[in-house]
Amino acid sequence: MRLIGDAQAASVVLLGHLLASEGFAVIGTGPSRPPLPQEGVLDGLPVEEAERVRWWQRHLTELMTGHPDADHGTPVRAEYDPDVRSVRQRELAKVAELREAGEEVALSTLQRLRARFEREGVAGLVDRRLVKPSTGTGRADPRVVVAIEKVVNSRTDEATVSAQVLRRQVERLLADEHGVGTVTMPSRAAFYRLLQAVSTGRHLLGSARTRRSLGKQPKRMFGQLAAARPGEVMEIDSTPLDVLVVHDDGTVDR
Repeated sequence: MRLIGDAQAASVVLLGHLLASEGFAVIGTGPSRPPLPQEGVLDGLPVEEAERVRWWQRHLTELMTGHPDADHGTPVRAEYDPDVRSVRQRELAKVAELREAGEEVALSTLQRLRARFEREGVAGLVDRRLVKPSTGTGRADPRVVVAIEKVVNSRTDEATVSAQVLRRQVERLLADEHGVGTVTMPSRAAFYRLLQAVSTGRHLLGSARTRRSLGKQPKRMFGQLAAARPGEVMEIDSTPLDVLVVHDDGTVDR
């Protein structure tokens, strides 16, 4: 077991020794402290948003642990002492404190942010509208990107064709949906770059068998998931067994 102490120092101990220790006890089922900081979460965010996240991090850390930061040497204020105050009492105290400082924060908003902070760490405090995943399509016309995605998705179970054929299919799709000449097609080189960005990992121009196999895989989860013990999270996949079989009536099937 990897343990984190009050001073944020890590240590490793055998599980058997931990459970046999006279001082070992389960003191709660919920998170007793905020998650460890996630490196790089605030990289690329506007300065104002990064400062807002750090501001909330300090307040929520104090609400959850009694300490506004990682320095547990500072005294705990009575209204945030987790040993004598319930979570509800600490939440109400924090809402009152912020109101006195000129920050009008509803109790429901504070509770939602606390839950996200406990579950996701610092990343849970970031405004999701400011986090735009990189798609590799740059400033391309989104109508062209959507058309390419539709064509790529329709090719999963079809035979492999050239990129030029796919380009003509995208042109026809754009004409059908938006009218002839309404959407300008990118240059040949730009189209190939977009096609590669949209179809990355899908074997679009390669083996049809591999592409079909990849298309049958389950979708992966969005974001990150932390497991607390072995076997808590498992990824299960299935593959058809393509063999000939003889049924009871004598017919042959796959």
